[in-house]
Amino acid sequence: MSEGGSKSMKWDHEADVVVVGYGGAGAAAVLAASEAGASVIVIEKNPEGGGNTRYSGGSLRTYLDTKKASDYIETLCDGATERDIIETFVVESGRNLEWIKAMGGEIATRPTPQSFPNSLPVAFPSTRGSDGIGPRARVKGAGDDAGIDLWGLLKRRVDDLAIRALYSAPASQLLVDKDAGVTGVVAQHGEQTLRVRAKRGVILTCGGFEYDTQMHINYLGQKYFAMCNPANTGDGIRLAGEVGAELWHMKGVAASLGYKFPEFEFGIRCSMPAGGFMFVDQLGQRFMDETGTDAHLMWSPTSYIDTRTLQRKRIPCYVIFDEDTRMRGPVGVTGQGKVSDVYQWTRDNNAEIKKGWIKAADTIGDLSRHINVRADSLQATIAKYNLQCVGGYDPELGRAPDTLIPLGRPPYYALELWPCLFNTQGGPKRNARAQVINVRGLPIKRLYSAGELGSLWHRNYPGAGNVSEALAFGRIAGRNAAAEIPLG
Repeated sequence: MSEGGSKSMKWDHEADVVVVGYGGAGAAAVLAASEAGASVIVIEKNPEGGGNTRYSGGSLRTYLDTKKASDYIETLCDGATERDIIETFVVESGRNLEWIKAMGGEIATRPTPQSFPNSLPVAFPSTRGSDGIGPRARVKGAGDDAGIDLWGLLKRRVDDLAIRALYSAPASQLLVDKDAGVTGVVAQHGEQTLRVRAKRGVILTCGGFEYDTQMHINYLGQKYFAMCNPANTGDGIRLAGEVGAELWHMKGVAASLGYKFPEFEFGIRCSMPAGGFMFVDQLGQRFMDETGTDAHLMWSPTSYIDTRTLQRKRIPCYVIFDEDTRMRGPVGVTGQGKVSDVYQWTRDNNAEIKKGWIKAADTIGDLSRHINVRADSLQATIAKYNLQCVGGYDPELGRAPDTLIPLGRPPYYALELWPCLFNTQGGPKRNARAQVINVRGLPIKRLYSAGELGSLWHRNYPGAGNVSEALAFGRIAGRNAAAEIPLG
């Protein structure tokens, strides 16, 4: 923490509101603060904006009943998020579609994906208040993915305002006056150190810690790979921590199962096109319902630790499938995530087989050697699964009968699976006004946050919530920061 209230301090830039991080939350904060009459400067670590929003599925929450929706989210948060914050989120995110339409965006209902693993219209449908949750929506546009379309709309609107943006300028410090609160930000732009004054407030919207492995170990208890914005290395957590912020939801993630290949620093999400597949651990045993687990919680069953050996026998684990499934479509998602910038998975998976990413063999015994799993164990698991497919009943793991499709026609295929992050949820705690809270439960003056950095979500994440929250709390933060009394 550094004193930042001296009138003699030399400032390189100045605005009413300084927004650190330019993804969906940052864009929403910019737009709201500007609409409230404040001048705004954006500080962005990357050479361009977009953050995780442009790599996301772009799904937005809708509600049939706001009280029931609040009950639902409160239950999922399991006591880790205060009710007033949840209610504020539901009300404000319920305005997202109207807000998007007012900017010229077109809304389309987002259909339930048809790929495996299944994505239910409402995750955790037996949870209290789930009948208050409406269908997901998305921004309709020229792109193939909703996140791209949403980000394009936000960027065009911000561009229309001619907001000053400092790109390739990671923030390194918050400047604080003991009486006034947060007064500015220090950022590094190449060899130059920039001091940016915030006359009314600073809004942190710089993402989570998906690409900081040591933070994974300390906060999440295991290593993950990440699939989205590589700039998300926990910068906002450190910035806020240095000025006394309370942290919350540090164990919360949205994560699926995916692939990690040496060619890329990021993971690629697994998504199977048909039911003729299974997941097995390092002993060749099935361990989860492969098609009935919400995509954002696919990581959870892999966290198991054998208490006798302390081994994690499900990290990595493996997806096994047959020729019929291979021919049904790509087994990797490359329309979303960082991979969308550099690679597109082939529809028949042949290129990925030739690269050696997908292991192939004419027999299960030969396939087992490719993944270092005992042949007899894998063969017994597949034989048992195929028998259950004939009977239409999975007594141990409860896979739905219509997804029980046997592994039949060779060749057989396998890929190594790892828990892969869409995003983390933890960071500086905020209140319903988007103010960052210190360790004594009080707001840190003139400091706000939005997005996944200190998200309201905890461990039971239902999908479509992070983008909705980014827009909702981005607007809340922008309005409230703009309303602060300006420094002299």
